Amino acid sequence: MNEHTFAKTWWLLAILAATVLSLGLLLLTNLWVPPASADPGTLFVKPDGTGTECSQANPCALQTALAQAADGDTIYLAGGTYTGTGAAVITITQSITLYGGWDGVGSGPVVRDPDVYTTTIDGENLRRVVYISGTVSPVLDGLVIANGNAAGLGGYIGSDAGGGIYVKEAEALINNCTIISNTSPGGTGGGLFIWGSDARVENSLVMSNTARWGGGARAISRSPVFRYNRFVSNTADFGGGLYLMWTTGALVEGNLFRGNGNGNGGAIYLSAAETTIRGNRIENNRGNDGGGIGISSGSKPIYISGNRLWGNTASSGGGISIEANRSTQVVNNFIAHNEATSTGAGVYLKNAASTLIHNTVVQNSGGDGTGVFLDAGAEAVLTNTILVSHTVGISVTAGSTATLEGTLWGSGAWANGIDWGGDGTIFTGTVNVWGDPDFVDPANDDYHIGPNSAARDAGVDAGVTTDIDGDPRPIGTGYDIGADEWVIHIHLPLVIRNQ
Repeated sequence: MNEHTFAKTWWLLAILAATVLSLGLLLLTNLWVPPASADPGTLFVKPDGTGTECSQANPCALQTALAQAADGDTIYLAGGTYTGTGAAVITITQSITLYGGWDGVGSGPVVRDPDVYTTTIDGENLRRVVYISGTVSPVLDGLVIANGNAAGLGGYIGSDAGGGIYVKEAEALINNCTIISNTSPGGTGGGLFIWGSDARVENSLVMSNTARWGGGARAISRSPVFRYNRFVSNTADFGGGLYLMWTTGALVEGNLFRGNGNGNGGAIYLSAAETTIRGNRIENNRGNDGGGIGISSGSKPIYISGNRLWGNTASSGGGISIEANRSTQVVNNFIAHNEATSTGAGVYLKNAASTLIHNTVVQNSGGDGTGVFLDAGAEAVLTNTILVSHTVGISVTAGSTATLEGTLWGSGAWANGIDWGGDGTIFTGTVNVWGDPDFVDPANDDYHIGPNSAARDAGVDAGVTTDIDGDPRPIGTGYDIGADEWVIHIHLPLVIRNQ
């Protein structure tokens, strides 16, 4: 074999070897099976479920699924009632999701309708319903949390806590749930207790729960969120509907509070709580101090904006009572038809300093019949206020000071008996208007102003750029007095609007 032939043969053998090696590697790659990944799983349960499969075709018992569940898993609960033993029906220490309202069908797409396939977790008045703890992020959705009882279970500095749901540290989401008929007798958070957590409670009904502190719910520290819920007929000595304490940015938005009460803060009670209370309907609640909202102690800022406080009753502060807090702002609220048996049918302040801007305070009654009452040690600045139809518009106790600017005092049927009184200091400012507020439909609690209102363009620039409905300020030549900025709403024909 000559040199040329040898080189050519060696080159062909090298190519053949490389080809075989490549095919071998390809074959090995195709045959290699990667290790199993920890993908989120789905488990299914029924009240009468058995076995351990926990599949859609073969659902298991709730406790069996909870024992199998890992972070990221979802458990579907078929309609029916689930009970348990021990201190809580359910204990959650992982980031899992519990969906109620599954129709229970064993194959095909998973169908949920919590209104039709009601899923109730029942404490039977013997134990808590749900206990959640740890730095986890669980979700409860579409469940009825009922008949929980925290008696003897402790949970917060010697007090029993969280008859319905107890949350400690966890960033829980409680959505579209009904929390009903739970109790923490002599304790705190009858329906729900949240401690050291940014938990969210949304789109839920919190009803007929009882405790000493926070009948419907109580939250302590951090920045919890309560949004678009209904708090109905809950009772407590402090915070019938909701009690917030030591929070650092809590949000209470778009809720309905109705028929809650018994003690201070019939609907909402705040203690040293940095909180925004925005866009809520607070009506027909009852209390001692603060039938609607009761505020006590602390220097943390509180912002009360865009709320409708109607028909609440108390000894002092039928609508709002502010005591021992010196950084409360009350902006763009309707405060109407509230009652007090003693003082401050609409708003009551004591040892407090508050700023009230663009509020409509109207037809509050009972006791001394004052729309706004400043008791001892109070300071208030009221700007662009409709303050009409009271026995006394504003009364100020000796040693206290009220500074007003841009006030509509009313006239005719809307006049106050007297506009201001008391032995304290009152500065009425340079803009005072006596006229008809021209409310749209006061018989049905609609206190938006009409086109002929004396409040139109009569106020001053208080730095507020929207009204109670989110309409811009100002519209026209000046700022309107009160919570509403008058605007023409043009409703286009349907055929045009859909184009």
